[in-house]
Amino acid sequence: MKTIKELQAARAQKREAVADIENKLNSFDEILLSRELNDDEKKQQRECQTKLGKAQREYAAACRDLTDAINDAQAKGLQREPQRNANVILREYLKGVREGKQSREIVLNGTAGDTTGVIADGGAVNLTIHDIIPTLNSGLNLPEGMTIVTGVTGNEVWPVSADDVKMTEAGEVEALANQVLNFDKITVTPRRVGLRVRISNTAIDNAAFDLLAFVQQKATLALRKYIAEKLYSQADWDGNKGPFSGLTPAGTITLDATAYKNILEAVATFVDAGYDPQNICLVVDAATEADLKATPKAAGQGGFIIEDGKLAGYNYVVTPYINTTLDSDKKSLKATTDKFIGIGLFNYEVIEQHGQVRMTVDSTSEAVAASNVTSVVINMEMSFTNISAKNRKQGKKDAIMSAFSLYKVAQPAAAAGA
Repeated sequence: MKTIKELQAARAQKREAVADIENKLNSFDEILLSRELNDDEKKQQRECQTKLGKAQREYAAACRDLTDAINDAQAKGLQREPQRNANVILREYLKGVREGKQSREIVLNGTAGDTTGVIADGGAVNLTIHDIIPTLNSGLNLPEGMTIVTGVTGNEVWPVSADDVKMTEAGEVEALANQVLNFDKITVTPRRVGLRVRISNTAIDNAAFDLLAFVQQKATLALRKYIAEKLYSQADWDGNKGPFSGLTPAGTITLDATAYKNILEAVATFVDAGYDPQNICLVVDAATEADLKATPKAAGQGGFIIEDGKLAGYNYVVTPYINTTLDSDKKSLKATTDKFIGIGLFNYEVIEQHGQVRMTVDSTSEAVAASNVTSVVINMEMSFTNISAKNRKQGKKDAIMSAFSLYKVAQPAAAAGA
């Protein structure tokens, strides 16, 4: 049975094979800009198209194999020691660093099942990134259907079809016309992110103190805030940015008798573009949620826009970050003047943690000694990728529609003048 690291390498190899064939097909498209293909070139093009289909199927199978292996590892725990022992391991490691018996830096394994992770001091520290930040999903308030993929290796490229294949009717012996598929590429750009947890040396020495839970809580809160800011904010960050970053509102939804109809019409634009409405999720702040819970669906009709945990029948999340943008310092967020409703299909937003996760411990520098603490720093690379950024509307080759949109919220005239 292949290890997770081997499956990651196999996936990267299959992805590169797809990219190579696409490059060859792109060369034929470039030729067509100046002249027709000759017979030999047409033959090569058909062969490439056949190879591309096979390569894409193999890449999809490699992705499934990797996902199944990761899920299996997380479900079984792969016979690792109980969680409380990870607490002991962490305490012993931090003490060992203080005493000069352990390396100040280790590389955390990707998952409980990935036993191929490199440990700088020869394997004495058996900790995973999921020990420090549990599952990288729980408690992060991610929209339904969205997860964080860990341990990604290689150069990630998402091919996006620029053309639709059409089914045509033909006579019994009539030849079908060739349909050429063109591909755009969305390249994933990993960015370095880090978090630091300062731990009292007294707490490390106190065996009764739940050291692992303390580190987990601090690390998870830091990651939750980082992801929420990136995922929901309109801020046009220099580095990782979410799907609402820099979006121009597609319209205005007034919280009056027309609100329910207008929200449904906004959702319908995604359906008309070819997206699956079952995956749609809306994003609002707490004040807008309260308004929608008190706004009837229509005059004289029973029911409210938010009821039974659904917003107009769809899943929704509540966050203040949908009403934020980047401040003048280009680092912090500031509140927007207006309120907004975000609409999206978050299965098109891919959050990935790339490569190795390094944990560095500082227990000897003057800065930490003065405070009697040990500093734990975790460094990793993460990426946020909207793989719908180049999606074409259904049946419209030149019309692009992302899986995310933004609508300004307006109060009814009477409420505005109150």
